[in-house]
Amino acid sequence: MKTSIKLLLFFVGIVLFLVLASDVVLWAYFKKGINGDGTVLRFPKKGDNVEVAKMTVLRPFKAIVINEDNVRIMYDTENRIGNLGGESEVPSNYYKQVGDTLYILPGEGNGISVYCKAVTYIRLAKDSLHVEIVTLKQPSLEVTGLDDCYVEMSGLEIENFTYKGGKNNKVLTRELGNFDTMNVQLGWYGSVELQDVTVKNFSVKADSMRALRLDEIGLSQLTQFKRN
Repeated sequence: MKTSIKLLLFFVGIVLFLVLASDVVLWAYFKKGINGDGTVLRFPKKGDNVEVAKMTVLRPFKAIVINEDNVRIMYDTENRIGNLGGESEVPSNYYKQVGDTLYILPGEGNGISVYCKAVTYIRLAKDSLHVEIVTLKQPSLEVTGLDDCYVEMSGLEIENFTYKGGKNNKVLTRELGNFDTMNVQLGWYGSVELQDVTVKNFSVKADSMRALRLDEIGLSQLTQFKRN
């Protein structure tokens, strides 16, 4: 056998020996409850305070009344509520259910996420609220707001959509979606911006609008437009 081949086999043997030796040492440490760096292994035990994201399950509802800023309403197969972003459990004094209505009560201003199968009516019960409505697919939806409200919608599939708001309201759509009929009624200085959605029948009623925009996607399916 050539010397070069012997050296190669010898080198491979050394590498395999070192790998096996390190595995044996690590396993010995593990059995003793020690990491490879000498620190003690820690495993969660029953009763330990381990942080786990939680969502509160809700009873079915048909309407949402909002008294808190930064609320996101999203489609899901289960009705739930959580903090916006962290999706941790919401204190029970931040919401209540009365009949078929979910009330979002004033909180700390950190925002709330609501997940639901469907909702037919959303009411913004205070001025200057921002609400996101995401990925709902249903026959109809009515939203009402007071002054200085901002409603942002993403990925909706709604056959009949109605929005009634006060002054300085803004209605914005983004991401692909579809509305068969959209009826928007605003007070003074409102704005409507439809991006990336198709609309067949669109009517808007407003005084001294700040903006009214439909992009090419919105215009592509438009069969009727009415402005009062």
